[in-house]
Amino acid sequence: MASSMGLKWCKKNLERFSQPVYDMLREEYPDLPMEIADCVDLCGLCTDVPFVLRNNAIVCARDARGLYVKLKQGMSFMTEPALPGTYAAVVAQAAAGQDGGHDQPAGQPKDET
Repeated sequence: MASSMGLKWCKKNLERFSQPVYDMLREEYPDLPMEIADCVDLCGLCTDVPFVLRNNAIVCARDARGLYVKLKQGMSFMTEPALPGTYAAVVAQAAAGQDGGHDQPAGQPKDET
């Protein structure tokens, strides 16, 4: 799975709160880049709630379950099909070779023999 998403975990926060979330995500997304840092310089947050840095943006929740739910919702684009009409859907459709007849010049009927 090619992904531009990366997660950075604080070692101390893992020990206190978020180790179960890390373990579950590691199991579900083995190719997802995850890094464990000794410190991410968010000490006030680190001692209070589970959190992780997703592409250098803070994602936190009241408990480990809440953090897991937030991260899963944020990663749904990696497993669910793209919404119809979006750029991602058009790219996926073109990659699959299903252009829906858009290569036909306008005004000419499709040859369906």
